Amino acid sequence: MKQTALNLIAFACAIAAPQVACAQATCPPTLAVEQKASAPDPNWTVTFSGYSTAIAGVTIFEGPPAEQASLMPDSEQTTDAMVFQTWKLAKSDRGYWLQCEYANTTAQISRRLPVNVSRCEVAYERNVRFGGEGRRVVKSVRCE
Repeated sequence: MKQTALNLIAFACAIAAPQVACAQATCPPTLAVEQKASAPDPNWTVTFSGYSTAIAGVTIFEGPPAEQASLMPDSEQTTDAMVFQTWKLAKSDRGYWLQCEYANTTAQISRRLPVNVSRCEVAYERNVRFGGEGRRVVKSVRCE
């Protein structure tokens, strides 16, 4: 049902202003990361797991992420299988930023959202968690 609503918003945007691209943002599903490590002494060998760097978390900030002004979702809806978190973004002189976090790395990426983005939604699997922090699996991220 949520995806249908998002599709209708995108369709309405295309009909209302076909000559203008609608502002959208999302997190890439994976992130290419090159890691380096040094063995503490010659008795140790460094290896790398090769695990995927799949999207593992999302934070919305008002202002650059370095300022640490993260926002709580305005709403959260739960179904049997999914959790949907939604942020409603009013006009802000500071702007809003989307930060994407990835599994199996400390690397994060962020970008300023286009000024006409007014809403972000993240969908998580409700009953599936991973990692030592028990994070939910991110299924989709969409800001419009």
